[in-house]
Order: sequence, then C-alpha cells, then structure tokens
Amino acid sequence: MVNNGADQPGHGKLPPAWIVGLALFPFGLVAGFTITALPFLLTHLGIPLYKVAAISAAVMSPTFWGFLLQPLMDTGLSRRAYVWLTATVSAVCLAAAMFVMSPKHLGMLTVLLLVGELSIVLFSGALGGWTAQITPDSRRGSVSGWTNVANLGGGAAGSLAVMSLSPHIPLHWLGIGLGAVIVLGASLTLAFPEATKSSFHFRQIFTDAIKATWRACKTKEVLTGFALFLVPAGAEAAINLFSGMGNDFHTGATTVIWVTGAGCAITASLGALLGGYAANHVSRGTLYLGAGLVTSFVSIAMALTPHAPIVFILGALIYNGLAGVVYAAFNALGFQLVGQDSPVASTQLVFSCISKRYMSDCRHEQTSGSHFP
Repeated sequence: MVNNGADQPGHGKLPPAWIVGLALFPFGLVAGFTITALPFLLTHLGIPLYKVAAISAAVMSPTFWGFLLQPLMDTGLSRRAYVWLTATVSAVCLAAAMFVMSPKHLGMLTVLLLVGELSIVLFSGALGGWTAQITPDSRRGSVSGWTNVANLGGGAAGSLAVMSLSPHIPLHWLGIGLGAVIVLGASLTLAFPEATKSSFHFRQIFTDAIKATWRACKTKEVLTGFALFLVPAGAEAAINLFSGMGNDFHTGATTVIWVTGAGCAITASLGALLGGYAANHVSRGTLYLGAGLVTSFVSIAMALTPHAPIVFILGALIYNGLAGVVYAAFNALGFQLVGQDSPVASTQLVFSCISKRYMSDCRHEQTSGSHFP
C-alpha cells in the first residue's frame, strides 16, 4: 500500500482540497445531531430515558443496514443528482421532525428522523464515490483530512449549537436552520467536476452492479486493504468511552463535557489534517497501522499511570488526535483502493467502511465493560 503511483487522469478541474472534503459536512451534522443532540432534546421534553434509547437506536439503524441500498448510488442517475436528492430529503425530514418533536408525536418523529438518517447515509456514499472518481492520487490524503474535519467538526458544532440554542429558540426554527445548513453544505459540490456516469440501470442494481463490486473487491490490493481495516489497531473504539470515564479519573463533569466535546473535536480535526498531509507522502497502509498502534500505547499509559484528571485530559485529547490521523489514512487508502475509474465506487467505499466499523464495534464491546480504554 505504498503511495508511489502517478496520478491518474482527472475528470475535470478539481477545487481546493478543503472544498472537496468539507462537502461531507451535512453527514457530520446529521449524524452528530442524532447521536448527541437528539437524546438531549427528548429528555428535556420529559420523555423517559428508555423511550429515548429506543428512538435513538431506531434512527441510527441505517448506519448499519443502509449499505444494502448503496448500489442505488451506482446506477441510474448521476452522482450529482443523487447527492442533491439525498441531501434535500434529509434536510426536509430533519426540519419536519423538529416541527413535530413532542411526546404526542413520537412515532411520526421517529419515522421522519429514520428517513433523514437513511438519506444522509446514502448521501455520504454518493459523495464518497464521486470524490473517489475526481481526486487524483497526489491529493487523496489532503482531501481525506478535510473530509474528517467535516465529519467530526460538523457533528460537534451542530450538536453544540442545537443544545445551546434550544432553550432560547423554538424547535421548529432550529429545524428550519438545520435543514438550510444541510443544503448549504451540499452546495459545495457545485464546484465539483462531473463524475463518470454509471452505465448500470436500475434493473441491474442487484445483478450486474453487485457482480462488478464483487469482481473489484477480489483484487489483491483491495483484499489487502480489507485485511488492514480489520486489524484491531485501527479500531479506535475508545473514543466512544471517554465521556463515561470521568469518575474513574476523578474528573469533574464540566471538564469531561468540554474535553470530550469541543476539546476532542478540535484535536481529532487537527490530527485528521496532519494525517491527510502525511498520507500524501508516506505509505497509507503503514500510516494507518502505525497511528493505530500508537493509540494503543496511549491506552496502556492511561491504564498504568495514576488516575488523575490531568491523565484523563491528556489521554483523551492525544488519543482523539491520533484517531484523526487514523481516520484520514483510512479514507485516503479507501480512495486509493477504489481508484478513479470504478463504476461501483460508492458501493466499494461502503464495503470498506463496513469492515472497519465491524472491527470498531467488536473492540467497543470488548472494552466497554472494563476501565481499560
């Protein structure tokens, strides 16, 4: 997985890397809202926690099964059309959900948010396939860095904005604002050159398109990439645990909130930019594994050193910064494996994400019951 190949021919003039990467902002915004802001809003409406958990689980479920519909993004319409269609549907659903958010309309709320989440998952696949096709090898690292800034920063900024403004602004106005920001974020793709339109038609979704994906995924380079994504060193599962570790390190709730919220979002974004730069100059596979291995050393250090607030603060910030490096290397390697000429780029990228998410989930289950991050 050495980044030593020449650039493939482009498909048009590529805008700056930050524009290409930040186009993923709508996905980060919606995912962050679902994970963080939604439970906050529902509990403050007096909805019991067990109902909030059920709603959150249902709304987040497309992140696990939405890949079944991802071949749609490789058939029929252009990637530009799919990006705008899915972004618009997600924006409308999220805005409408905020209009009906109350204990009396939980069923309708769940359906609207579920459709919105599914749409933004498909949006990320369509955008990822488009990005893979238009990005030459020499810029895959920098684009990947900004992609993760959009994902992590979008989620953190959106969640903090919603939670801080909700006591002062009616929810329906917040919904309109969120919908507008989603569409505004997608407007960055107006600067994208056109991607090659797929030759597959809708009736070929689960026949020729899947067969093409299978053929592409059986190549030696892609299989090696999948093997790397399944290595536990790159799972970074502890990022989901730090918010619950404050008591173990005698750290106050306010400190935990700021460290695991804004602090970790900033360090992860900086790590992603650094990792993206590095991914343009070194082996992406080595960078992915190396940064993941260093996070293991951070975990060991946190487990063996005295459990004090300074250890928690430094450990969480450094770990998340390294996680940003890993994420950038992962995305750059994914773009490299797909290449610029794959007719099923969206589906291929999703399969790569599934392999990494599977390992992350497994590591999360193994570590969630212990104090070892």
